[in-house]
Amino acid sequence: MKKYGFTIMEILLTIAIIGVIGTLLAKVIAGVMPDINKAKFLRAYVTSQKLIGEILNDSTLYPDDDTTSEKYGFGNTDAPLRGIYASETYSGAAKFPLIFADQLGVSSSSVTSEGGGYSFYSTRDNVEYRISGSQISFYTKINGEDTNLGSISFTNDGQTSCSSDRKYCDDITDLKRNFKKSE
Repeated sequence: MKKYGFTIMEILLTIAIIGVIGTLLAKVIAGVMPDINKAKFLRAYVTSQKLIGEILNDSTLYPDDDTTSEKYGFGNTDAPLRGIYASETYSGAAKFPLIFADQLGVSSSSVTSEGGGYSFYSTRDNVEYRISGSQISFYTKINGEDTNLGSISFTNDGQTSCSSDRKYCDDITDLKRNFKKSE
C-alpha cells in the first residue's frame, strides 16, 4: 500500500522558497513606499522658498532700498507703515518670523522665542519651523524625539540654499531638473 502526503523535506523546501520570495518582495515594497519625512521636508522647503520670495517682494513689508544699505531686503527690521502688518509687533528680529508664521496660517501667539530664535508648529505639514537669523530649520517628531529634517538658508535679497544630512536637497535638485525637462 502506497502512502500519500508530503515529506518533511518537501515542506521545509516550500517554506524556504516562500521566505526567499517574501524577502525579495519586502525589499521591492519598501523601495516603492514614500518616505514621509522626505515628503514633509520637500513640502516645507518649497513652501518656505515661495513665502520668502513673496514676503521680500511685498513693498509694504520690505521696501526696495539701496542694495548697499544695511536695511536692504531682510535687513530691514523697521515696522511696516501700512498694510495688515503695520504694527511695532512686526519689527526688529521678530519681523520676519512673525510674518512668515502668519503666511503659513499660524497665529503670532503660537510663535515662541527662545535664545534669539523663533519656533512654531505648522499643522499644515506637521513640521516645526525654527527660525534663527537667516535660516529656517524643519523638525518633526519621530518616536517622540525631535528630528532635524534639514534647513533653508536665505540672503537679504531672497536667494535660498538647502541643507540636509539626509540627501533631501539632492532630491530637490532632481525635482527641479525633471521639472525643467518637462516644460
